[in-house]
Amino acid sequence: MRARSLRTFVAVLVVFFALVGVVVATLAWQGRGVRDYAARVADAVLAGKPSPNVGFTQACVDAVPGPLPAQAQSCEVRVEDGAARVTVGVQGGRSYVIERRP
Repeated sequence: MRARSLRTFVAVLVVFFALVGVVVATLAWQGRGVRDYAARVADAVLAGKPSPNVGFTQACVDAVPGPLPAQAQSCEVRVEDGAARVTVGVQGGRSYVIERRP
C-alpha cells in the first residue's frame, strides 16, 4: 500500500512539473512572435531615418501595414532622439518593449 501511494505521489509531481513546463514554453513561444514583430516595426521606422530633433508617436500598423500578431492587443512606436521604442501590449496586462537605435 505504501509503495502504491509513493508512486501516485511521484506521478502527480511529474505531471505537475510537466504542465508547468508546457505553460512556460507556450508563453515563451508567444512572446517571441511579439518581440519579432516589435523588432520589424522598429527597423521599419528607423529605415526612414527619423531626425534626432523630432519626437513622435504612431501606431505600429502605420509603420508595418497588416494585422498585429494574434497575441498582441495594442502596439505603438515612440521615436525620440532618433531611437525607436516599440511597446506591444499583450493579454494579461503584460507588455514587451523593444528599443532600437540607428
